[in-house]
Amino acid sequence: MTTYTVTWHQQALDELTEVWTAAGRRKAVADSVNRIDRALRIDPAAKGVDFYGDRLLVVLPLAIVYTVRDQDRTVEILSVTASQE
Repeated sequence: MTTYTVTWHQQALDELTEVWTAAGRRKAVADSVNRIDRALRIDPAAKGVDFYGDRLLVVLPLAIVYTVRDQDRTVEILSVTASQE
């Protein structure tokens, strides 16, 4: 089992800050971030769904778009939005 390193693009961090600031339940946002980081460490290409060549994953109350770089064993989170699903 190979472990991947999860990184956050600056744009995604900025978007996360906006979502967290506007959230009524900030702990839910923080918990979602922790679940995302844990989930994407193992077999990230099998998580979420294809999204224009990247991956889309919903972990309420967040939805993220990320890319997997197998050669580097890294995952980069590219964008974050609040999700109501």
